[in-house]
Amino acid sequence: VWTALNTNKRLTDARRERDCQGERQLSRDISRGYEAVPISCVNGVDSEPCPDNFKYIPDSCLSSSLNLDKDITHLQHCSCTDDCSSSSCMCGQLSLRCWYDSGRLPLDFCQWEPPVLFECNHACSCWRTCRNRVVQNGLRIRLKLYKTEKMGWGVRTVQDVPQGTFICEYVGEIISNSEADKRENDSFLFTLDNKVGEPYCIDARLYGNIGRFINHMCEPNLIAVRVFTVHQDQRFPRIAFFSSRPIKAGEQIGIDYGDNYWRVKSKFFSCLCGSPQCHHSAASNPTERMIDHFQCCEGVLPPFLI
Repeated sequence: VWTALNTNKRLTDARRERDCQGERQLSRDISRGYEAVPISCVNGVDSEPCPDNFKYIPDSCLSSSLNLDKDITHLQHCSCTDDCSSSSCMCGQLSLRCWYDSGRLPLDFCQWEPPVLFECNHACSCWRTCRNRVVQNGLRIRLKLYKTEKMGWGVRTVQDVPQGTFICEYVGEIISNSEADKRENDSFLFTLDNKVGEPYCIDARLYGNIGRFINHMCEPNLIAVRVFTVHQDQRFPRIAFFSSRPIKAGEQIGIDYGDNYWRVKSKFFSCLCGSPQCHHSAASNPTERMIDHFQCCEGVLPPFLI
């Protein structure tokens, strides 16, 4: 009975909060159950429906033969019998050290040039619950897709988030640089920044997850980290977003697209992040604007620039 009353109270509080904000719930879970935590979609700005011009997928996919190396015998792995907390963990050594502390990145983690992380994999001797497995456990933070006033769709947290917390991945279709050059729409391209072989990127225009809706912020609260989990083919790292500072419940989350992005896109629209430190607004860059104060393309991450 107590559990039922508690559940009813939470639902009532959530409904009241939504009504106060004037937001309509368009979907209770845009992931259709593919994520461990549902992601609702709300709109309190206009009559636009929930985005349906893409297919939600929880993991990146391939639409062509890229020969991704998933051979288990090629995996470097640890022989740990503890929780992988010792310096002898092979996977930790590949990452310079095991960076996770209680499931989060430590405060001294380098945010400007994040190291590549190698999580323990299915060839390791450790338990599935060892400390060096975070990104592979999937989305655990409650997020909400919502319509912003000026920047199209955006993403905000539904709970307080400590610094160093894994938020979500950037998921989509893995394609080569040459394939990306053939595509007319570059709005959802994110470079994998792989150091080996031909360059690759992720295109989340047709297939993606909640990460495709994360907007640009000149004072970002997310960082992108390359991570390897089920394979170690260094051409294809996973792109994981972690909180770069504490984030309050209800706060929009965002990442800095980078100067290369704005060097191209500033000719077409300006940044509307609203930060006092905004570097790419019409006011800070008044020249070469074809469309002043055009919305920052929602959910658009740094394109694969050559």
